[in-house]
Amino acid sequence: MAAAGLARFDADGRLIWANAAFRASLGGCPADSLDALLARVAVCGGGAGAAERLRAGQPVAFASSAGDGHPTLIPAEGEGGELVLTLTDGSGALADPPDDTGFFGLEGLLGDRAGEAERAIMQAIAVPLVVTRLSDGLVMAVNQPAGLLFGVPLDDVVGRSFARAFYTEPAERNRLLAALRDGAGGVDGFETRLCRPDGSDLWAMVSARRFRFRGEDAMLACISDISARKRTEQALEAQWDQTRAVLNGLGQGVMAFDRALRLVAWNGRAAELLGLEPEFLRYHTPYAAIAVRVGEGLAFGPGAVCPDTSSNGNPSTAPGSPLPARTAPDERSWECTRSDGQVLECLIRPLPDGGFVLTHTDVTERRNAEREIFASRELFELAIRAAREGIWQWDLRTGELWLSPYWWGMLGYGEDEMVNTAARWTELILPEDRELSARKARDLINGAMGECQFILRFRHKRGTVVHMLSRAIRVLGPDGEPFRIVGSHTDVSDRVHAEERAHAAREEAERALRDLKEAQAHLIQSEKMAALGSLVAGVAHEINTPIGIALTGASLVAERTRLIRRDFEAGTLRKPDFADFLDMAGEAAQLMLLNIDRAAQLIQSFKQIAVDQASEERRVFDLRDYIDEVLRSLGVRIKRAAHGVEVDCPADLLIDGYPGALSQVLTNLVMNSIIHGYAPGQHGTLCVAARRVGADEVELVYADDGRGIPLELHDKVFEPFFTTSRGTGGSGLGLNIVYNIATRRLRGRIALDSAPGRGTTFTLRFPRVAPVVQPA
Repeated sequence: MAAAGLARFDADGRLIWANAAFRASLGGCPADSLDALLARVAVCGGGAGAAERLRAGQPVAFASSAGDGHPTLIPAEGEGGELVLTLTDGSGALADPPDDTGFFGLEGLLGDRAGEAERAIMQAIAVPLVVTRLSDGLVMAVNQPAGLLFGVPLDDVVGRSFARAFYTEPAERNRLLAALRDGAGGVDGFETRLCRPDGSDLWAMVSARRFRFRGEDAMLACISDISARKRTEQALEAQWDQTRAVLNGLGQGVMAFDRALRLVAWNGRAAELLGLEPEFLRYHTPYAAIAVRVGEGLAFGPGAVCPDTSSNGNPSTAPGSPLPARTAPDERSWECTRSDGQVLECLIRPLPDGGFVLTHTDVTERRNAEREIFASRELFELAIRAAREGIWQWDLRTGELWLSPYWWGMLGYGEDEMVNTAARWTELILPEDRELSARKARDLINGAMGECQFILRFRHKRGTVVHMLSRAIRVLGPDGEPFRIVGSHTDVSDRVHAEERAHAAREEAERALRDLKEAQAHLIQSEKMAALGSLVAGVAHEINTPIGIALTGASLVAERTRLIRRDFEAGTLRKPDFADFLDMAGEAAQLMLLNIDRAAQLIQSFKQIAVDQASEERRVFDLRDYIDEVLRSLGVRIKRAAHGVEVDCPADLLIDGYPGALSQVLTNLVMNSIIHGYAPGQHGTLCVAARRVGADEVELVYADDGRGIPLELHDKVFEPFFTTSRGTGGSGLGLNIVYNIATRRLRGRIALDSAPGRGTTFTLRFPRVAPVVQPA
């Protein structure tokens, strides 16, 4: 039996070394290429791609010239990217079965020398080989490369169950056996994961044959370590997933090909624009296959891509094809049209390694827009003549400016005076607006905006200023760059002047309103001072009586004291006279004390009310006592009108707020009732009631039983200057002051309930503790 052939090739497929058995079968000298050696033999299944299959770890069989079997090349990965090939001679363990049973055996071929031959073959092959029993996976034989691969001595492997000891998943052996059955006793290129005794994993490619070994059904497995390739594939796959995510986000169709014209990157948009099924595009799909598929599809119609290939292997193409033949390494772009009218812009860019990138962009909308612009040019020119606006256009490439005759007419110039230059345009614009016009033009050219609208001021031929509403749009050329700015001008001078007049009128009205508010504030202050003056007059009249009585008593005591002193000095003083004097003095003193105390109380009440109204300071006060003080200060006016007063308020209701504001409210309500609430000669009762509402609010109810207020006047009583007694001295500010104090100073709310003949009731609710009022 001949020894197995062995050979080593470098990463570029050049022969480094081969033994005699290999050279006897395939020949070869150092530096010969693998492709050249394979071309000398008849490879089963065709010679195209045989070298690539070997580099991918797949065995390759070829027909023997002697007709005694199919010698097989079994690949293995060496160091530094080298390729190690083992050649079986077609008559040993790796030969095809001689009959239709699916088995072959060394015993039948070699007789007594079978064991020695089997061991020689096993150890002569440079790739790992393992023979296992089919029934239970027991290892029957193994060679040294297999022991090195798994890191165990050969004696420790033979006799052990390979399935339990070396498979990461025992079910993988069942999958291999199933593939072996489906392959009629042979399987190549089977990938699985194995494990070493030290726990490390390895990816393996297995080529297996079913045969008779030592009288039993066995499986011979040739194992190649493809862990490095798997790691590389996983890294490439992860990198491709990331690249695909980026590419799929593009609106363009992208395909990249390597120097061997194989697809290495693409996105879904490329398949969509070329009319391909997404699953058709796969890694390393040949460029020619893609061209053929596009030519067979309906997206571009028959004949768009010719399936024939040129001498260099590139597909030949028809004019306007989306997939041209690879040409000189220069960037080139062109357009093609799909059967449905969709226009694609195609661009090919060479890559440094000899590959190229092909992109397809849908430019249908842009091309349609350009056609519409060019088709409507004649209509546009006709519309300019009929338009009642000044039309202009500026060619950015030539710098030419055109202004319509109507534009010049708006500024008072005739057709013989038109000077269509940018300099004349700039000269007519007011100097204050020239920078605005230049900035808008720059923004349009730079693409900061596509259109704009603003007002420019121009100098009329007569010297007046013309306000024009300027509109401008940017027009793009076939290359996508702006080449023209088109616009119109409308004379809006009348509208601008009207807006200026309206603005001036509005400012005048606002100024009048401010003056009115100031006058109102002065009137309110005058009303408050008038109420305070009325309070002073009432208190002064009220104080006159007790002071007069006290003065009379003092005068009487002084006169009687003078007479007693005279009689005493004359020695004529009698006991009865002195007793009368003492009685009189006691009565006078008592009378004077009572009246002076009355005057002191009135003065104190007046002082407190006056200070509260003038200062509006915040303090804590008893509501019942304060109501009594306010009513006491108004006693003269109430008595003069002959009205009665009733007060219903708890004695311990303390308020933390502004007593002056509350005094002003009660004073104005009482005076409103006295002045407006009753007919002349009518007398009534004024009622003041207060109570706590909840934990935080106080309700103050003021009511009279006078003539009442008609329902139609309820919405007006709180308005400033509204009064029903204009001729009798009413200012119309009393209840307005009440409303403002109640809602602003006291932070409360006030409600009116009244009807003719039923009197009037004002209900005021305000916080028991007033919020802090920030100064205006």
